[in-house]
Amino acid sequence: MKILVADDHPLFREALELSVRYQWPSADIVFVGSLEDNAFDGTGVDDRAFDLIVLDWHMPGVGDSDPISRLRALDVRGPIAVVTGSEQPSIALEALRCGAAAFLPKTTPRRVLAPSLKVVADGGTVVPAGIALALAGEDRLPAGLDEEVGGDEDVVEHASLTDREREVFSLLSTGATNKEIARRLELAEVTVKFHTRRIFKKLGARNRADAVRRAQETGLFGGNAT
Repeated sequence: MKILVADDHPLFREALELSVRYQWPSADIVFVGSLEDNAFDGTGVDDRAFDLIVLDWHMPGVGDSDPISRLRALDVRGPIAVVTGSEQPSIALEALRCGAAAFLPKTTPRRVLAPSLKVVADGGTVVPAGIALALAGEDRLPAGLDEEVGGDEDVVEHASLTDREREVFSLLSTGATNKEIARRLELAEVTVKFHTRRIFKKLGARNRADAVRRAQETGLFGGNAT
């Protein structure tokens, strides 16, 4: 197991090591304190492919980029769990949109953090319920979307559905439970609940049956929501 821990706070790097060792006692852990060009100098790392990347969102050496894009620019590869001191939903949303598989506050207890990191290493997604519920109340559309769709309310809501929300809705409309959807899409169940609430809000639906009915009535999904 090869794991990268990128955090500029030495004490927290030590705390993260304890969480990682708790889950993977024999893991090969690489530590970096910045994302500058020379971040990996002296680490002995040649192949920058990792089984898990644990990343603080606020890192030196990022410049005008975000830390995930900066990692990719450094040719660092692997599933990313953002573990940071910020619990702002806006930052969580940005991290997830940039490709993070998890957004976890640094206050997360070790007994929760360690298995959460394992979920990410296994290809899943983790978002704490509190942050997921806060994200579910986020109403903003991507920049410029309202102009592109001409202000029609139904089309605006449909156009704002993400690809992941479409995947969730496709399975939801077949009668699959949240647990079944989570297993099929390799997501945490709380993440599926978050996407489901977002879909209901965007369709103006009260429940699953109402969401499917509204999609069928408006033809938003080309008649595939059955």
